[in-house]
Amino acid sequence: MIGYGKNKGIVPIACDEIFKRINSNTDEERKYQVQFSMLEIYNEKVQDLLGDEASKPTGGLKVRESQSGAVYV
Repeated sequence: MIGYGKNKGIVPIACDEIFKRINSNTDEERKYQVQFSMLEIYNEKVQDLLGDEASKPTGGLKVRESQSGAVYV
């Protein structure tokens, strides 16, 4: 997922491509906002990889489904 050096993972490759496309924009009126999260599912527990250790719930994050069928954490 992450990778280092010549063996870049999918996350750095995707981020490089996103920002390369944003930087190549010539339309002054177009604005971009980039947000992302990184979650880990291990032993049936969902953890936020970007959050600090003190704020992590002990049982993991809750996975929910909206009325429209969208899944969110």
